[in-house]
Amino acid sequence: MKVLKRKRLFLLLLFPLSFLITALAKRSVFFAEEVFAKRIYKVHSVVVSAVTGWIPFSLAEFIVVAGPVVCIVLLIRFIVHIVKEKEDRFARCLLGIINAACVAAVILFVYVIGCGVNYHRVSIADYRGITVRDSSKEELYGLCIELAEQAVELRTELTKYEDEDGVLRLPVSNRELGKQVQQAYEMLSEDLPVLRGMYPAPKCITSSKVFSSMEITGVFTCWTMEANVNVDIPDYSRASTMAHELAHLHGFMREDEANFLAYLACMSSDDPVVRYSGTMLALIYAGNALAGQDMELYGELWATYHEGMGRDFRDNSAYWDQYHDTVISETVDKVNDVYLKANEQEDGVKSYGRVVDLLLAEYREKHGLK
Repeated sequence: MKVLKRKRLFLLLLFPLSFLITALAKRSVFFAEEVFAKRIYKVHSVVVSAVTGWIPFSLAEFIVVAGPVVCIVLLIRFIVHIVKEKEDRFARCLLGIINAACVAAVILFVYVIGCGVNYHRVSIADYRGITVRDSSKEELYGLCIELAEQAVELRTELTKYEDEDGVLRLPVSNRELGKQVQQAYEMLSEDLPVLRGMYPAPKCITSSKVFSSMEITGVFTCWTMEANVNVDIPDYSRASTMAHELAHLHGFMREDEANFLAYLACMSSDDPVVRYSGTMLALIYAGNALAGQDMELYGELWATYHEGMGRDFRDNSAYWDQYHDTVISETVDKVNDVYLKANEQEDGVKSYGRVVDLLLAEYREKHGLK
């Protein structure tokens, strides 16, 4: 059949190639890190992000909106051809299936090289020179107190940016904030050369309220190499969210490592707003871990907070309360949980909280604790 002689059939080879690359990455850290992450991914991500970075809006968001429309139009067009052209109807159906399979093969392959393999690369802890192990409650409390002291110092400095309710508001635009976070990564890369690369600033999503309804603060799209950020979320958390998504763009896909890098990047910034956002990110996760172990100690920790921090926390809670436990948010949460577990993050959505292990390892290294 002429259909089976189409040159596009070679695209179907991307299916076995994708599975082969993934299998090699799972079996060999050397392949995942030295061959792929540092070379193949680095070139691919820098080139693609350089192209999409010139686009002032989120290309991924545009595709999400326009994609279904295009698919529906193509499907209708395909059905019309099948109905009108009675001859070679089987061949046309077969060609349609082949075309769909070719598109799927390309999508899968780009996913694998765009982020799939990076789930199996070397941990950022190895590059940082820190050791992750079980920690004592005393170590956790010490970490929380240190983070709280940092947050209090920064929040005191930021009182000039409060609104009439005493809640912190960004003194710059979201676009300018993104550039500051991008620069923070450039400064961090001086200590962590693995992060070097000409990467663009994160993209602000125009449909941010829709993302909030799904309880999504940001998303990295490997097909367009864009770090997309929900900019409707409370002001204090935007910089750390941007830093989290940029960590994925830099090739670190595991959620706990992206949170850890977000903290490190924000703390590398010269801007107190960015540093406060990173500190609050770390403090929230560490504080929640402490509350899970000892509520009395957590109460002592809370007593050290600046009153402005309390207002920021309450504003954050009020914002997210309107989206909690909805059908949409719970569905998205379950999908994300399945996705993370499929990529060998056994804790699923709970893997975000494992950043505390990395923070504790950093804390011990900083203070010379064994």
